[in-house]
Amino acid sequence: MAPSGITVERVESPSDARVDEAVDLFYSLMKGDIALKSLTGGEPEKIADMGRAMLRAGIHSGEYYEAKDASGGLIGFLMTMPPGQDLFSTEEQRALGLTEFMAKLSPEGKEYYKTTYLAEFPAFVNKCLGPTGKLDSWYIHIVMVQREHQGKGVGKSLIDQVVEKATTQGDVIAMSTTTALNATIYQKCGLTLLDQKIMPSPWGEWPLYILSLDTRAK
Repeated sequence: MAPSGITVERVESPSDARVDEAVDLFYSLMKGDIALKSLTGGEPEKIADMGRAMLRAGIHSGEYYEAKDASGGLIGFLMTMPPGQDLFSTEEQRALGLTEFMAKLSPEGKEYYKTTYLAEFPAFVNKCLGPTGKLDSWYIHIVMVQREHQGKGVGKSLIDQVVEKATTQGDVIAMSTTTALNATIYQKCGLTLLDQKIMPSPWGEWPLYILSLDTRAK
């Protein structure tokens, strides 16, 4: 159940202005994250471009949920890919911002993706979930809640939307995070921490946590 005065629901076609608002929230919360600094090639000003590419691809091929206040203001959002869909797996998805984002990366950033991230991240996910586990699950890519509304159950209400849908189909939910605090929060939402590792990066090492929930075991 959402906190009093907050509505949580799926939005299939958010306006461009709303996507911009969600991207701004993504940037404000992630601009100091060492993982995002690494994934933007040491140029955190590109975090907004990365977030927009993820959101637009997710809205296109996945599901996007919003938490809104009584006036319709954005409190938080979640983006997930359903079973059978993988983020950026099609040219159509990549054309919604990823191709442009990758083209803007520094040579160091492109090299990091090529030699490190795209080798180590998928391998670790497969180790935790199995070779088809990510594709077979509801994989939650983004959960964002305004700082002043954190700790009040908004994030759980967003995740509960996915849990409810996955439960009716007996599906698995999975996600990753790059902070110990969020790993703890997601465990309180019902997910189990499967494993963690330290990801190398020229801009500083960062932690990676993989969590999941098998709704058949609920």
